[in-house]
Amino acid sequence: MSTPDLAGFLDRLAPRDEAAAWLARRLLESGWSVCELTGPVQMDVWQLLLERGKHRVRFGIERGRSDGVLVRDDAGAYRPILDAVSVNGEVPGSLAEDRTVVLRWLDEGSDGDDE
Repeated sequence: MSTPDLAGFLDRLAPRDEAAAWLARRLLESGWSVCELTGPVQMDVWQLLLERGKHRVRFGIERGRSDGVLVRDDAGAYRPILDAVSVNGEVPGSLAEDRTVVLRWLDEGSDGDDE
């Protein structure tokens, strides 16, 4: 198996989930780093983990479909990012509709400060 290519993964994700690919690119541009990139594995499975400070965001593809965007909570479990954002005050309708709300929430919460 060859080493996964970040640009290739994002190009593969874009037609399946344009908003998720957009968010991944914005996070990378704003200083988030790649923690892990795996794929492709059996059944077209891919995973990209981005991190900044103590925060981690997951982007994935399984069987050719996007898994959506997941964010790691304080217990280390991953849950849909829109659930996490809405628990913390703002309630976006969808990632595609409210990209800036999600991006702002991630940037504010990932400055490396644990408090």
